[in-house]
Amino acid sequence: QTEALARALGVLGLMNILIYKAFAHIPIGVAVSIEVVGPLAVASLASRRATDFVWIGLAVVGLCLLPLNGQAEGLSIPGVLFALGAGACWGLYIVFGARVAPLGAGRSVAAGMVVAALITTPLGLIHAGPALWSPQVLAIGAVVALMSSMIPYLLDMFAMARMPRRVFGVLLSASPAVAALAGLLVLHEALTPLQWTGVAAIVLACAGAAWSARPTTPAPPAA
Repeated sequence: QTEALARALGVLGLMNILIYKAFAHIPIGVAVSIEVVGPLAVASLASRRATDFVWIGLAVVGLCLLPLNGQAEGLSIPGVLFALGAGACWGLYIVFGARVAPLGAGRSVAAGMVVAALITTPLGLIHAGPALWSPQVLAIGAVVALMSSMIPYLLDMFAMARMPRRVFGVLLSASPAVAALAGLLVLHEALTPLQWTGVAAIVLACAGAAWSARPTTPAPPAA
């Protein structure tokens, strides 16, 4: 469990860096749709049944629809690569996170945030310099850390300690749709009908693969 904890902490910071880099290049809904392929792979590998190829094929169809945004240049290649990297980290986070969840959600997430900060702070200093320490930037950073990382990952750990991995994967499958709606309402990132179809296909693929995965026994609740 100690080794799994160390690995989970490492991928946690890297996952956040990569997905935010992806957001800078492609719409949020598209980025999360690509990223969620990581949990899809975890669910598929956990089952290894013939039906998994159906879900994988459906996800591939959805991914192929995402670049069809009515623009000749399509999606940004760096953005897609960043999102794929975040997806790989997300898959690893689920695997390692399920193993360390019994250690205690609060302790696991607190340690994860410290390690993630140690990884990301030097990068922030290189990019922003002394401006990173201004009170306004620190206040905004604290709110973002709380709302986008601390609280969600704490809830993740509580959930992973109390439910089978396949059920957790089904719940995560709604992420692309939620992200696409958030991008539309907050950032006015409108997707084309084909892109919405791609997002829906990936959501369905993730839900189907996670739900059909081999049932697992949930870990005992954390103290």
